[in-house]
Order: sequence, then structure tokens, then C-alpha cells
Amino acid sequence: MTNHSQNPLRITFAWCWLTVMGLLSCGLEQSQEKNPQVSEKAENGAFRILILGDSLTEGYGVPEGDAYPALLESKLNREFAPETGLRYEVVNGGISGATTSGGVSRIEWFLQSRPDFMVLALGGNDGLRGIPVPEMKKNLALILRAADENKISTLLAGMKMPPNYGLSYAESYAGAFQELAGEFEVPFIPFLLDGVGGMPEMNLPDRIHPNSRGHRVICETVYQALSSALYPNQP
Repeated sequence: MTNHSQNPLRITFAWCWLTVMGLLSCGLEQSQEKNPQVSEKAENGAFRILILGDSLTEGYGVPEGDAYPALLESKLNREFAPETGLRYEVVNGGISGATTSGGVSRIEWFLQSRPDFMVLALGGNDGLRGIPVPEMKKNLALILRAADENKISTLLAGMKMPPNYGLSYAESYAGAFQELAGEFEVPFIPFLLDGVGGMPEMNLPDRIHPNSRGHRVICETVYQALSSALYPNQP
């Protein structure tokens, strides 16, 4: 087992993660043969994607147009609209400080926007607050079930905790997202902040929330997973 206390890079990464997770709370991821779900929306002219998340999704500290949901909408319309004939609309359902229990309480309200697809990006604040992993997992399952009952396909975005929270907790926490993806058979992003978390150049001067550059990386992470989910036969 690696001794993190002897590795300054790991200490820096862990410290950055503690800061990131802390502010998330304080702020209170083409073929002609298309996915049938997407194809049947063509006649309506728009395909609506709801991203249910926290301050990372809301775009805390950056202009609205620089937050990854807005970037994702532009990229989808630029890359896929010419081929599918659809207009893609991304609904930013991010609220600073949101937890999975909050997601449960507001999922029905967000579903009133009649999304065709959902990206579930909650859980970071649960980890910070030390909410038991089984409780977090239960809440995420309720949200996934609500989407399923409304015939809304979902992409689950996972998060990770720094080792400072204990190796056992960190592994159980990260594993919960992967387990849910398997149980509900939904596409999965292992780490929404891949390439961003703990990297000063990808975050605001406070080294807490992603800056515009960081949001571009998150957009690409979500775009790659989303495009594979919507168009699985695309080369």
C-alpha cells in the first residue's frame, strides 16, 4: 500500500481535493443508424438534455456561457445537428450545495421540463458531509428510477473522494456510482472532474471551482460519454 504521507504530489492533490469538496458545500460527464430515442425526436426539432447537478454544473464563478452545460449544448449543435437534423437543448439543473437528497426532492419538478435524456451529476457534497454511502446510493437510485419510470435514458457521472477521508470510505464512495451504473444499466463517467480536479491551472484563482478552461475539459468528458450513449454505432 502506498504511503501518501511520503509523496508530496499526493499530498498536494489531496489538499486540493479537500478544498474543492469543501467549497462545493460552501457554495450553498456518426453513423446513419441512430438511437431510436433520438430519431423519434427529429420531427419535433429539439432534443432536450437535463443535467442534474451541483455548483460544478451550475458554473459557479464563471460566465453562464462558459459553464460546461452551455458549452455542451453548443458542441452538440455544432457536431450532431447537421447529421441528425435536431436542435439540442441542454437544461442546466445545477444548484450550488445540492446533495443527492435534494436531487430526490426536485427531480419531479425538473422532469416537468420533459427532458429526453438526463445526466445525473450529484454526490460530491454527500461525500464532504460524510453522508453514509448507502444513503447516497439510495438517493441516486431513486433519481435513476424516476427517470426510468418516465422513460428517460440517463448518463451517470461519478465522483471521487481524496484518501484523507479514509481509503475504505473513498473506495466505497467511488464504487457506489459504478454499482448503480451496473444495476440500472446506464452509461457511466467514472470521474466527472477527470483532468480538472486538483489542477490549479484548471480552476479559479481560489483553486476551488473549475475556471473556463476547466469547464471546457468537463464538457469534452461529458460529450464523449454522451455521444457514445446517444449514437453507440458511431465510429
